[in-house]
Amino acid sequence: MFASFKALPGWLRLWILFPLGFLNLWLLLLLIDYLSPFVSILGSAAIFAFLLDIPALELQKRGVPRGWAIALVLSVSLLVLTLVAVTLGPLLLQQLSALVASLPQLIDSGKLQLRALREWAIAQNLPIQLSDLLNQTINQLGSVFQIAGSKLLGILTETITSLINVLFFIVLTIFILVGGEAAWDGIFSWLPAPWNETLQDSIQTTFRRYFGTQAILAGILSVAQTVGLLVWGVPYAALFGVTMGLATLIPYGGAVATVVISIIVALQDFGQGVRVLITAIAIGQVNDILLSPRLMGETIGLNPIWLIAALFLGGKVGGVLGLLVAVPIASVIKSTADQIRQPKTPIPPNL
Repeated sequence: MFASFKALPGWLRLWILFPLGFLNLWLLLLLIDYLSPFVSILGSAAIFAFLLDIPALELQKRGVPRGWAIALVLSVSLLVLTLVAVTLGPLLLQQLSALVASLPQLIDSGKLQLRALREWAIAQNLPIQLSDLLNQTINQLGSVFQIAGSKLLGILTETITSLINVLFFIVLTIFILVGGEAAWDGIFSWLPAPWNETLQDSIQTTFRRYFGTQAILAGILSVAQTVGLLVWGVPYAALFGVTMGLATLIPYGGAVATVVISIIVALQDFGQGVRVLITAIAIGQVNDILLSPRLMGETIGLNPIWLIAALFLGGKVGGVLGLLVAVPIASVIKSTADQIRQPKTPIPPNL
């Protein structure tokens, strides 16, 4: 039966296999949606384990046994996370609460500035349609900011108070870090050779380098953006700086966060908002030109069209977690497809 199926034309085989593949994908999405809390925690733990495995491998290269390397990395990571949660966490929550509470005043301030702009445009005999459009935009942004702020504050509060999920995340991270290699070997052993080894190496290399680089860049940008905002005396500098830095974990997320934060600051002081936008763009350009190419290299290698498509599908399927893993997964698929399409080099006969 398999031989007769292979004898069919290529387009007909694709026509038969496509519904089966679509059905399997649909059932997989239903399963992921049904197990969404567990899948989200498992995916987050896997990403964090990938990050912790990078320094553990470096310690192993220097002669430290695997067990001691993992124990050292876990101890340092827990210490750092505890210090960050104790010092930076309360500050970010305080600034977020203050920002949500001050949103009505920011909206009123933005309306006053737009009214002054409208009066100036009328005095200069300039068209006022732009001012009217901005006024409508501010009204819509006000409701969006209030809803998003209240939801974000609720999400953060639930995340912090959900100790069971936090403990579950820590336990899963430790188990993945300790027994991850055996689990990976077991999963990829079901694939035919040589693609089992090729795909396993591609996934591990791409994920480690991508998430490791993204974590380093996000940390650097968080500090740099916060310092830039503090120089201009922007309120909620820590909250805005960390938000712009962490948003870079998602492609184009940093640009979106920069624009939104600049608009929020401009509601109170238009000139301050322009300065924030220019400073954030300058810091982002330094990252894109100097830091990111040196650290990221050719890890992604995706066309912008496929990059946007991967982000859309990742967000549709897995939400925020899907956005985080969409790019490396798409990169692995592209590299694997390129290897499949690459013609084998013929072996020259022995002379």
